[in-house]
This record gives sequence, structure tokens and C-alpha cells, in this order.
Amino acid sequence: NYNDANGCASSDTLHLTINNGVPVSTTIVACESYVWNGVTYTQSGVYTFTYPSGSGCTTVDTLHLTINNGTHNVTTQTACESYSWNGTTYTQTGTYTFAYTNANNCSSVDTLHLTINNGTHNATTQTACESYSWNGTSYTQSGTYTHPYTNASNCPSVDTLHLTINTGTHNAINQTACESYNWNGTTYTQSGIYIFAYTNASNCPSVDTLHLIINHGTHNTINQTACESYSWNGTTYTQSGIYTFTYSNANNCPSVDTLHLTINNGTHLSIVQSACVSYNWHGTTYLNSGVYTYTYTNSNGCVSMDTLHLSILIPTSSNLMATICSSQLPYHFNGQNINASGIYTANLINAAGCDSTVTLNLTVNPTPAPPQTTALVSYCQHDPSFALTATGAYPLLWYNVTSGGTGSGTAPVPSTLNSGIQHYYVSQINAGCESPRVPITVRVSRKPDMGPDQNLRICFGTTANLSAQFNTIDLLSHWTLDNNPVADPSHVSHTGVYQLIVNSSAGCADTVQVSLIVQPEVIANAGPDANAVYGEPYQLHGSGGMYYSWTPGGLLNNAHIANPTTQLTDDTYFVLSVEDMIGCKDTDTVLIKVYKGPTFYIPNAFTPNGDGLNDDYKPTYVGIQQLDYFRIYDRYGVLVFETHDMGAAWNGKYKGIMQNTGNFVYIVKGIDKNGQQKVLKGNVLLIH
Repeated sequence: NYNDANGCASSDTLHLTINNGVPVSTTIVACESYVWNGVTYTQSGVYTFTYPSGSGCTTVDTLHLTINNGTHNVTTQTACESYSWNGTTYTQTGTYTFAYTNANNCSSVDTLHLTINNGTHNATTQTACESYSWNGTSYTQSGTYTHPYTNASNCPSVDTLHLTINTGTHNAINQTACESYNWNGTTYTQSGIYIFAYTNASNCPSVDTLHLIINHGTHNTINQTACESYSWNGTTYTQSGIYTFTYSNANNCPSVDTLHLTINNGTHLSIVQSACVSYNWHGTTYLNSGVYTYTYTNSNGCVSMDTLHLSILIPTSSNLMATICSSQLPYHFNGQNINASGIYTANLINAAGCDSTVTLNLTVNPTPAPPQTTALVSYCQHDPSFALTATGAYPLLWYNVTSGGTGSGTAPVPSTLNSGIQHYYVSQINAGCESPRVPITVRVSRKPDMGPDQNLRICFGTTANLSAQFNTIDLLSHWTLDNNPVADPSHVSHTGVYQLIVNSSAGCADTVQVSLIVQPEVIANAGPDANAVYGEPYQLHGSGGMYYSWTPGGLLNNAHIANPTTQLTDDTYFVLSVEDMIGCKDTDTVLIKVYKGPTFYIPNAFTPNGDGLNDDYKPTYVGIQQLDYFRIYDRYGVLVFETHDMGAAWNGKYKGIMQNTGNFVYIVKGIDKNGQQKVLKGNVLLIH
């Protein structure tokens, strides 16, 4: 209140609005470096970020940053045989690393440069005669010996000797032999003492001694003549010749006596004689058949005997009955050609040279004409067949040969089992007279044989060549499916039962079926692109097939299962190839990005403009097993987005309204796989 220039009481009123910025103070502990508002910090300190607020006031955010570093120790070590480091025993020289999280919760790696020296262990196998010297000691017995020492690497060492001691051989042999004796490649014929020097099987000098006695066999020769037989040394001999008798003499040596033998024999003639009425032999006349003997001494002085077998013959007469067919005329009898039935006689000399009379009573029967039949009968292979037919006035006879053989009164039934030509013959018979045989040809044409029905499986999207499944050369053929013609049997792609019908030029047919199954489409699924923690186990998730193959397989514990595990240090594309039971294939790829963790990775800007790039904003969770919350505030501190779902993202809208370009504050909090709480705060720039 005051008085104005005119002295009047006055009062002024001020309506004042004071706007303030909304500063955010963030405390962060990070390893190695931290990115805040587009700036990377590698040192601990207090940092500020100034920006205008929505009310036009200047706002200053403060970052209290602590940067911790990983630990990297290097150790150089030399050991004998093995060395234990951080719970692992190493037996090979090399450089080894040990990754861990240090007291500051930062990833750390220690390095060990290790040299492993080994003791010396030489094994020597030695064979010697009588004795062997080794490392200053002389050994005379076989055995295993050791020599301990320290080698050039200063490691305990032991050499081993496997020793075999062999000795020379000295054999004394007493031997008695007949005629000669062979010893060590030399033949000895005189009694005496002999020696043989050699190297034995153990390669040692050796000497054997032979005490030898040589004895001899006996050999006698005898000349002898006898009648009929001679007995010598228990054996009776009936033939002249030279014979030997082998035995052992008093010295027990093989001996041989020789017999030169002449055997003389009596004469024994056997005479067979036929005569008409009587026969005279050695002054005696014989009137009757019989066996007679005559005894005498032959020119060798041996008793002899001849024997006469005598047959006394008399004149003969006989009757001959004959029945023939007219086709067999003329009939030949004693030089005559007879063409009709009748009685005929002939005067002959019989086989014994005596008079003989033969009377022929001949009957001639008529021969019937050939029967009537079909000359050619045709069948297809495996068709039913029927008995052959023919007509005639008399009973029929059936044959399978042109002449000879035995005819059958039953008409044959041709076999159609095999293709080819069969020949049959038929005649008719009357009173034992048979007509000429009439030929019948049976032709069995080969029936096409397509073999057994088949089953085929093909992959989805491919075709099957039915024509290639069967050989239809020289055959008429066509394919059907559900009784409908198949336009192109070399390219079929529908599941069904296909039928092939073939006919030969002879009209013989066969059918066969192919059951075709089209496999369901194989779709490989390597899973969605994902994130993995640096150097820690990660499991891939494949599906879609029966057989699996991942590449690069060398990064996996098993490249041929659906869900292998890996440990990655770099972003990696994996290609999954799957096959079904018959080899149908498909492939898919997956990108696994590798992050060091456990932690959150989150960009500092995004563009929700609907172009499909960076339209959503969310963290990448590395080694986080539980999300407590992911929150976003505007510059006035208003909560514009919150989620507890790791798969959810902010689309830049608040209450359905797209937010303007500007800075926003995010806070993400969760529990990592080790049970530790993780919190990350920062700023993100929304850009249109």
C-alpha cells in the first residue's frame, strides 16, 4: 500500500509463478567404463548433465560414478610332471587363463605361463649270453632291473632294463644205425665219435657230441624150379618170378633175401563141341551130350588133364505165329516177301548145323488212318490250360516224341508255367495197329512280369519318376490313378496308389502298383535371434526334423542334436540343417549376440516413427533371471511406462499419445543368475 503522486492511497498486486527444473541424482558403480547421456566415462567422479526442462527452466542431472577395474595377474611357473592352479591340475606346458569376478564384482582374468618338465623313463630290453654289464653292474641272471637318477631337467627319473641271460647248449648223443646215419646235414657210414659246433636258438655258442655205431643188413639169393606152386618163408607162389623177403637180422638191420622162381604147369585144355547124332574123341565115340576128361603128362613133366564139353544135336522143326499191320507189309520170311495172310513153310539148317523145318502162320490186320486235330494251340504264361483234343474212329494214343516211347490213352494238359514251344503227337490204334502220329504244337507266350508292388516316399515339393521303376521295353503300357489316366508318369507329386497295366505283342498282360507317399514339408526352426553371456553356457533350441546338423559344429558340445550347448565369446550365426526319416531337408539360421554380464545393455536413443527400425525401446538382459521392473519417466518425473516382462518394450506413447522429441529417464532393476541385485539408471533420447 502506498500514496501515489496525487496523494491518493494506492495498492498494487503481483501474481508470480516460479518454475523449477527436475534434477535427477544417480549413483552408479560400473566396471571399466560407463556411458551417460552419450558420453563414455572411464574414471570415478561426479558428473553433471544440463538441459532445458519443459517449463523453460535449466535442469542439471548429477551422476555419482564409481569405476572399478578387473584384475589381471600374470604368473610364470616351472614344475615337474604336473602343476595345480586355481583347482585345476595341468600336465602340459602352455599358457592358461582363469576368468573370475574380483572383489569389485568386475570381470577378471589371471594368466599362467607354465613349463612342465618330465622325468626320464627309458625302458631297455636286452638279451645276452652268460652275463651283461649295465650302469657299472654285471648281471648273470635274467630279470628286470632299475636305475634311479635325476635328469637334465632336475626331475626324478628311472631307467628300466628287461634282461634275458641265455646259455650255450652241450648235448651228448649215443646212436646205433644200420648202413648209415645222417646228423646235422652230414651222412656217416662208419662207427666213431663226431662233434657239431653251432649257435643255439638263444644265439649262444654250443657243441653237441655223437657216439655212433654202424651195423649192416643180410642179402641171400636162391634159384628154384617147381610144378604148379612153391612155398617160401610161409608164402605159396604159383607164378614164375623174382620174389624178395624182407626181415631184420641179428643186428636188427633191414635185410632182404631174393628168390629166382620158375613155375611149370600141367596142361588143362577145355574143349566145347557140338555134333549131330555122335562124336569121336581120343579113340572113343560118344553118343550122348556130357562132360568127358582125358589125363596125361605134358612135356614139362607135369600132370595134365583135358576136358570135353559135348552137345549131341538132332534135327528140329518149329511153328511160327505172326500178326502184323498192313503198314508193315511186305513181311520177310526166309527170303520171301509176303503181302497177305496165310500159312508158309521153309526148310533150313539150324544153328547146330542140323536139318530144321519152320512153318509160318501169318495174320495181316489193317492200319487205321491218322486222327484229326488242331495243329497249333496258343496260351499266355500262367493262364489256365485244358487237355488236348483229337477225333478218330479208334482209341487215341498221346506222345511227346515223334517216334518210340509209350503212348498214353489220356490226353495231356499243357503246362503254362514257363513260356516256350511244346510238341505233342497223337495217333489212333486198332487191333494193335497204330496210325501215323499227327503233331500238335502248343505255344506259351511269355507273360510280362513287372515284379512285386512297390512303395515310394518322396520329399514335399519334389516329383517321382514312376516310369523308371519298371522295364516296359517292347510292351504296351499305361498308368492310372483312381482309374484315371496319368498324363506324365515321369513327374508325379500326389499321394496315391498308381497302377501300371502292360500288354505284350502276343496279348499277354500284367499289372503292378506303386503306393506313393509325399512326406510332410520339412521346416527347420533354429529359434529366434537371442543374446548370450560372454564365455558362459548357452543352449540353442532347434526343431523341425528327425536328424539335426549345426554349423559351425566346432563351437557346440554336439552338432547333431536339436538343443546343443555352446560357450561364445563373439557374435555368431548358426545354421541349422534338419532331415526327416527319408532325407528330406530344410535349413534355418539364428544370430546369437554375445554380451559381457550379468548386466543390462540399453541404447541411449530410439526413433518410434513406424519405419520398422528402432521403433521400440527395451534393455538387453544378459545373465538376468528376474526383472523387478523397467520404468521410464519424462523430464517432469511422470512415470510414462512400466513393465515386469523382459519381452515388453516402450513404443514411445503415454496414455496412447506419442510423446514429443526429448530426453527421458529410465530405471531398470532385476536379479542376475548369481542372485545379485542389478540396477541401471540413465537417459534416453526420443527422436522423431
